[in-house]
Amino acid sequence: MELLQCLLPSLHLLHLDSYDLLPSEHRLTLNLTSTQSPAACPICGQPSHRVHSRYKRTLADLPCVSFSLTLIVHVCKFFCGNPACPRRIFTERFPEVAAPWARKTQRLVEHLQAIALTSGGQAGARLCARLNLRCCGSTLLNLLKSMPLPQIKTPKMLGVDDFALRRGQHYGTILVDLEAHRPIALLPDRTAETLEAWLKAHPGVEILSRDRSKTYRSGMSAGAPRAIQVADRFHLLQNLEETLEKAFQGKSEAIKSVEIAQLQEAGIDLPELPKPKTSRQQRREEKRAQRLDNYNQVHALRKQGYKIKDIAHHLGMGKRTVYTYLSHESFPEWQLPPNREYSSGLDPYKSYLIEQWQQGKRHAKQLFEEIRSTGFTGSYAMVARYLQPLRQSYPPMRPTPESLNELPGRGPAPKVKRANQKVLSARRVAWLILQRPETLDNEQEQLLEKLAAQPELSEAISLAQGFLELVRQRLPEQLDDWLKKAMNSSIKAFQSFAKGLADDYDAVKAGVTLEVSNGQVEGQNNRLKMLKRQMFGRAGIDLLAKRFILT
Repeated sequence: MELLQCLLPSLHLLHLDSYDLLPSEHRLTLNLTSTQSPAACPICGQPSHRVHSRYKRTLADLPCVSFSLTLIVHVCKFFCGNPACPRRIFTERFPEVAAPWARKTQRLVEHLQAIALTSGGQAGARLCARLNLRCCGSTLLNLLKSMPLPQIKTPKMLGVDDFALRRGQHYGTILVDLEAHRPIALLPDRTAETLEAWLKAHPGVEILSRDRSKTYRSGMSAGAPRAIQVADRFHLLQNLEETLEKAFQGKSEAIKSVEIAQLQEAGIDLPELPKPKTSRQQRREEKRAQRLDNYNQVHALRKQGYKIKDIAHHLGMGKRTVYTYLSHESFPEWQLPPNREYSSGLDPYKSYLIEQWQQGKRHAKQLFEEIRSTGFTGSYAMVARYLQPLRQSYPPMRPTPESLNELPGRGPAPKVKRANQKVLSARRVAWLILQRPETLDNEQEQLLEKLAAQPELSEAISLAQGFLELVRQRLPEQLDDWLKKAMNSSIKAFQSFAKGLADDYDAVKAGVTLEVSNGQVEGQNNRLKMLKRQMFGRAGIDLLAKRFILT
């Protein structure tokens, strides 16, 4: 009994009378009585000794080892002796044990709320089952919703970024205290008016960090006009990468010539036999011809004075596509999306397969065995698919005795040097330029030197390297000179980039000067995405805010 008495949630308010232990059901029930005398009225606070009646209150408590624990508390109802009090009869309260009308003890509720904060609904319910806590996912989420958010203390440095509640449809705004390294609020949208209203309701912010969003810029200027706005350096370099891609999209011939020279120096032979075009390649060429025709028509109509919306209506395309075509001085070639640069493990062996095919050795199975002995790890189907267009382009040959007798005299297939280098596209060239010099290997350094030696690419590379230096080395005094060079350059993409930086001049210069960045905000945004995926289908803005801020 003394041990069970020590297990009670409050030793001075409750007394253990008896207990019932059911080993077959793994259940322990404690019968308790209240030791409060007198009890205070919850409305007026006046103590009362007049008992009206008695009843039992059942509370679920934390489990004891493998036994679920239930508390049956015998409590009283009292008459209130204050004539001015609107409450005539009240029940005694145990704020340390359980909330009014609650079916769970306060300590059990706190444990369940901690599980809900950490694991969410369904995962938390599975954890509760392992801990012998009877609770479903919906109950955990309801307990989570009942938790109040902490009082917001206005930070001196505030980071702002957007996040997707539903990608492409509904976005919100995340606010992070950059000094305390913690999120403080989630806004239901990413409009300038919402951010402005929040900043006006919480005056005192001195530094505001953001990306290059014009919406956030206008909201910050209206809500906190005296605060210093800082453009994040990562987003500045991200904008530079997009500018480089746009500048290189019309320079595919120069990039291709550098790629061919690089492969030849590496000892990788390029196949001389042109491969027959597949149906996919033919469709791609037809689409390119159609896009090229649209590009020429857009520029021709624009020179005649037609408006953007009229050009889009006449050619049956969107206004954004018209703007894209007009922003390029030369035809923008289609670029492979990231992580979709088509490469195959068969690439290093294609020249050998074409050479053997030209010599009349067209037994796909034997060719597959030969290249597999030299390190090819792909399947026979990959080789057969590659040889199928060649088989359709050349008539079948009669088998000779030599070909039927393991083709003697051919010898083993030569070991080829694998071309680890991916296709050199505008995106990859831009990525190469943005790398830090100390991280480049010899091959990448040589490739970058050859690209810079091309007259069509040298100006863009020089401008990009100058901007990288002033951002990474924190040289704000060089910003004005770089903007003049970019605006006076012959590259339209860099002219537009420099104009955007000049429009946001104060924030860009502060980003190059101060140590403040949006890195913390991006990290918190990633954590928010994880929570959103964990709570798929239930992740509303209110519930997300509770898990995100209170964790």
